Amino acid sequence: MPADVPASAAIAGVVVMSATLVNPSPSVLVPGFVALVVLLAAGAWPLRRGLRLAWRLKWFLFSLLFFFGWLTPGVDATGWDHLAPSPQGLGDAGLRIAALLSVVFWVAWLTSAFERPAQIRGLSRWLKLLGGRGEAFARRLFLALELFETQRTDYRAFRHRVGGSRWSRLKAGREFLIERLDHALAARVTAPAAEAGAAEPGRSPSVGNAGARWQVALLWLAVVAAVALRIASPATGA
Repeated sequence: MPADVPASAAIAGVVVMSATLVNPSPSVLVPGFVALVVLLAAGAWPLRRGLRLAWRLKWFLFSLLFFFGWLTPGVDATGWDHLAPSPQGLGDAGLRIAALLSVVFWVAWLTSAFERPAQIRGLSRWLKLLGGRGEAFARRLFLALELFETQRTDYRAFRHRVGGSRWSRLKAGREFLIERLDHALAARVTAPAAEAGAAEPGRSPSVGNAGARWQVALLWLAVVAAVALRIASPATGA
């Protein structure tokens, strides 16, 4: 079986799993996390990388906690109670944070379980069905994701060297990342043969087809369970 077939199935599974977690209910979260625990126990989930990606979202996760926890009024809140986080808001924030972390953890698995060429071909299969220029878009997408992960140290060093206001440093940092991405695209997207069969920097070699098949099957088992639970149980209010 070509490596891009399991990759295509994995990409579709992660997308469907993410869709089930929009406005989630507690039970819908369970299958995905159980499957992740199984992958972790089997040594097939990148723990350090997944936690690192989650840590980079810490301020966004905190904003979810604040906006839902503090800005959702409690049922019986009166007077000064309005200044405290409501149990309803904290519960809603916890669900949304858990749902976002589930998606991040599955993306960490997806981009670690398959080499980038397989990811590109897997995504381009679906994009071609939609009539897009699948392979070129897939290359740019995965290259941008890699740049986001690998340029963090250089970005921080650049920000420290730039003077001026916080806004001007943020603007300069944005231009720095755009320039790096432009250079990367010019050097690598135009020469696809150079990366054929090459793994992403900093990644372990991709799993074999047999390993990929059971992991993708586990993902889809979790997806089917999540869809069934989503149909059977109501989602949280918007």
